[in-house]
Amino acid sequence: MKLKDLPDDSPYTPGDKACEGCMASNIAINVMRILGRKTIVSVPPCCMSVFAGIFPAINWDVPYFHMQFANLASTITGISRALKAQGKDDVVVVGFGGDGGTADMGLQALSGAAHRDENILYICYNNEAYENTGVQASGSSPFGSWSSTTPVINGGTGNEYFPKDIPRILIAHNSTYVATAATSHIQDFINKVEKAKNLRGFRYIEVLSVCPPGWKVPTDSGPQLVEEAVDSGYWLLFEYEKGHLTINEEPKFEGLREFLSKQGRFDSLTEDQYQELETFYKNRWKIINNYQVNNDS
Repeated sequence: MKLKDLPDDSPYTPGDKACEGCMASNIAINVMRILGRKTIVSVPPCCMSVFAGIFPAINWDVPYFHMQFANLASTITGISRALKAQGKDDVVVVGFGGDGGTADMGLQALSGAAHRDENILYICYNNEAYENTGVQASGSSPFGSWSSTTPVINGGTGNEYFPKDIPRILIAHNSTYVATAATSHIQDFINKVEKAKNLRGFRYIEVLSVCPPGWKVPTDSGPQLVEEAVDSGYWLLFEYEKGHLTINEEPKFEGLREFLSKQGRFDSLTEDQYQELETFYKNRWKIINNYQVNNDS
């Protein structure tokens, strides 16, 4: 499916209460344009549950379920199994979770669902912090970044941990389909969501989602920042299917310093921290690239 062929109508209706420039809202709109109305959606506590899922102003024009923080993968597993018991195999069961509910509180349920190869689609919109509750650091927050729980005052140096790599964790489960995506590379984004729609088994797509207030960036900067994230190697685009990993876009490894400097959350990044970040992203690329080579050989 090409961008021009996507329906204008989305089962995610306009008029949500997201912050100006929120990319999570854009991700939801476009995922649902691809999935269509034969879809059941579930969202745990996160930004999306607040700006799109508070009764009576719910923006989902499909069956919608809300549950506890750690239970997204379990909830959509239960829905999927109930549909199977009823003989309904043409409905996509999808969960939208933030990185906190995915990489931290929800990781146990997510791992279990991947291990059992449950017939679910899990979309993680990764904005790299608990943005909704005050910008606390999550397991996906970048090294050296500011958050309300990793301050840079009184000698603090920001977040001292590197982010968990959830896609690679799920690849280790030998999952049916695991992918990363970016709305700046929209055809790649469409291809991956459409593929996940048509597959059966456990499918996971992680999408980079700029949060203007949490990243301390202008509200119109999200699309450009996502493109720079891919070009610089900060965000890799790849997909894993049936034991094979494909790199969809080879990073240029250009502009990482400029990309970080545009974000207020990195204002106190030291030169030593920058060098550690640069090394981290290049090493991550080597791991992914070697995985692809070793699987194709």
